[in-house]
Amino acid sequence: MPAIVTNKFRIHNAKQFVEAFDEISTTSGAAITDASGLLNTNMYLFIGKVTAWADDTAPPTPTDSVSNTVYNHWRDMIAAKKIGSTDVSHVAPRYNWTTASNYYAYSHANNALFDQQFYVMTDDYNVYKCLANNQAGGTSTIKPTGTGTAIITTADSYKWKFMYQISAARALKFVTPSYIPTQRVRKANNAIANTTDSSFQYDVEIAANTSGNGAIEVVHVTTAGSSYTFETGTVQSGHTETTTTCKISGTGLATDQIVNNDIYFTSDSGSGVTGKGGTITDFQAGTDVVTWTPALASANVPADGDGYSVGPKIAITGDGHGANVRATNTASGVIGDIVVVAGGNNYGNAVATIVTNTGSSGVVTPIIGPRGGHGDDAVEELGGFFVMVNSRLEYGESGNFTTNNDFRKIGLVAQPLYANGDVATASTIDQCVTITVQSWNSTAFAEDELVTAAKSGATGKVVDFKNNTTLRLVDVTMGSNTTVGYDAIAGSFQANETFTAPSGASANTSAVVGGDFEKFSGDVLYIENRSPVTRADDQIEDVKLIIEF
Repeated sequence: MPAIVTNKFRIHNAKQFVEAFDEISTTSGAAITDASGLLNTNMYLFIGKVTAWADDTAPPTPTDSVSNTVYNHWRDMIAAKKIGSTDVSHVAPRYNWTTASNYYAYSHANNALFDQQFYVMTDDYNVYKCLANNQAGGTSTIKPTGTGTAIITTADSYKWKFMYQISAARALKFVTPSYIPTQRVRKANNAIANTTDSSFQYDVEIAANTSGNGAIEVVHVTTAGSSYTFETGTVQSGHTETTTTCKISGTGLATDQIVNNDIYFTSDSGSGVTGKGGTITDFQAGTDVVTWTPALASANVPADGDGYSVGPKIAITGDGHGANVRATNTASGVIGDIVVVAGGNNYGNAVATIVTNTGSSGVVTPIIGPRGGHGDDAVEELGGFFVMVNSRLEYGESGNFTTNNDFRKIGLVAQPLYANGDVATASTIDQCVTITVQSWNSTAFAEDELVTAAKSGATGKVVDFKNNTTLRLVDVTMGSNTTVGYDAIAGSFQANETFTAPSGASANTSAVVGGDFEKFSGDVLYIENRSPVTRADDQIEDVKLIIEF
């Protein structure tokens, strides 16, 4: 049977992943009151693999076999760093606003929306969603600006919705040439969930939420048509205005020519009619008196000098209610734009019909907003089913991360335990087997070479030989000796045995300590194979992982 996994499912999974980090943060999010809660959300970024790929310039694609995912990544793991809530963000593909470019307009009926450039980031790190694109899909020549909650119409006839501003701190961590961060700052109770962001997005979310579900905030002019009657002017003297009548300019209009059109009051000097109007039922050319329905409130009788606009009536029908829009023109007889007076709510489908005595061929399309309105949830609206994990590996990280060797593997591990079975909580982890050297022959152990222990027969690959006193190993293989070693397992390294290597290095040891994590105790969730990343004492790696759900 035909079926589909929707984008909502992908975004839901991405949100669950991000929220897991927030739950273990010591500075924000829900509190963890027991070890079980911490265990289920604890995550670390790790590095591994000191030895070369078959071709270091073309690392192999990781495979998700039990052998690799459950076991092998643990064998060459070097070190790990804890991931906190501020190290993780939803991200979306990056589209920079550039002049003379074409952008898609949001449409509720577009099932390929997230594959298209329908939003932009400007050079001041503001993010805007395109709601209308010059009607004919023309080029954008005016950069959107402003951080208000109203829809922004630029001189090139594009309509934009300001979504949020990326703070300097989040730009540093999560803006890349290909992605920008996105988030929702408001919790279900309208409290600010992320206080590191400015209030701009919070204001946008609150304002959007007032529009409700299924609101029509824009109407696209698909075909402008021709020969429609428009008139703008001011209410004329010579007639006593009522709640249903007034005198207009009526220049060149024939009797009943504008019947079925709408009249809409655009300004007033105290009558309160701005934004109100009705459908014209009668017009007399001799007197220029226009009659409309329904009647205005008794407190809103138009007065001489109040501004008005007459244009074809746009009737919205569908399964919602309350939408009210009007047509305007930029050229004689054609529909130039649709102004939304009221967006209504609860529309799942809507059709616009042009009702008028004159003109033809115009087509306008109501665009139904997302749940909660434009700007209510930037993660869902921009397709935030990508998540970025950013971690800075600063120098040696208390000696746990090697600065003498390279690495070729980056991954995420969830729910790891310490070697004693407790929940891992340290900010950094050393996962190498560490050998304390008692004496050596003055030949240094070389990175990546295989060392062999004389008694146990166990072997391992050298990560580094620090201060001529500490030898760290990964890729450990047990020997054939039946005597138990440092971890109470037969064939493991033992204290007080001699280690030798092809370089000629030889050392007598006094102690052996295993990695901080219990091997195989956590779930490896993500693996990325890379060309070698060389480290140094004065070097910082800014690691950014992109996970697509």
